[in-house]
Amino acid sequence: MIALRHPLLLLVAVPLLIWAWRVVYRWGIPSSRPSSALARLSSHWLPPVLALALGLAAAGPEWRRPVRGEAPVVDFAVVLDGSSSMKILDRPDEDRWHAARRTLAQFVQRRPDDRFALILFSAHPVTLSPLTADHTRLLRMLARLDLDSRDDGTAIGSALMTAVRRLEESPARSRVILLLTDGVQNRGRVTPQEAAEEAHRNGIRIHAVAMGAEGESLVPLEGGGFARLRVEVDHATLQQVAHLTGGESFSAEDPGGLARSLAAVDQLEKTLLPVDQPTEGEPLARWCLLAAALLALPLAADLAFKRGRPRPAWVEGP
Repeated sequence: MIALRHPLLLLVAVPLLIWAWRVVYRWGIPSSRPSSALARLSSHWLPPVLALALGLAAAGPEWRRPVRGEAPVVDFAVVLDGSSSMKILDRPDEDRWHAARRTLAQFVQRRPDDRFALILFSAHPVTLSPLTADHTRLLRMLARLDLDSRDDGTAIGSALMTAVRRLEESPARSRVILLLTDGVQNRGRVTPQEAAEEAHRNGIRIHAVAMGAEGESLVPLEGGGFARLRVEVDHATLQQVAHLTGGESFSAEDPGGLARSLAAVDQLEKTLLPVDQPTEGEPLARWCLLAAALLALPLAADLAFKRGRPRPAWVEGP
């Protein structure tokens, strides 16, 4: 079915339609009234149809189609830490960043009927993907993700608040934020507790996974070699944030622990819920704009042909 993302903007087309219907327009500057049926129909209908196409494009038409499955069982917003400490090696052959992306990909593959949003954060959160059931695209995005330490830091509260905004309008009965971080909040104006309270008000659970062991760890250097970096994980805050929303907190000191934590989340969110059949929309605005462009071409050509010619007397008639 066809739906409008911004139906109120369709009102923009109303005055445009009225003007287009009432404007006096005929093809060319003939010496007598157009006599053919095509000329009469086009002179009356082409401008209003062009105005209607522009109004529809502004309203954001979409073709809504059901998503496979009878859920979503759960709508997830995955909040992934992208700070420089994620380069730390918790085992010799894999750092925290690669372990997180690998286990998240496995988690997504285990839940084919759920929708996922992806938020990456360091000093600031960035929504890489809104809620989507297109797991193939999401997995490709996870595989291509890379760390960028130019704006380093850990803004857990801001990232959680962004995830709440991604989920607050979701129609799913079960909405969950999955937070993966290895640090302590040191950036951002929103505290994790404030974000958790907002999530609780919206009926959203937070499952928090604290990655890595506290103390000194090895981090690879760009020129080669390793350095020792001391990292602290704020377990108390993560536990408080999770429990405030009815979620669970986990501690993953290595990639194996991370896999076990996500497997536990997978088991916690297995309940089938009676929800409306979800749909995804394919934007149709580009087709409306293409139709408007095609309709505007003969109008533009005809107006160019008329330029400089006197207005004939018959145009003033009814």
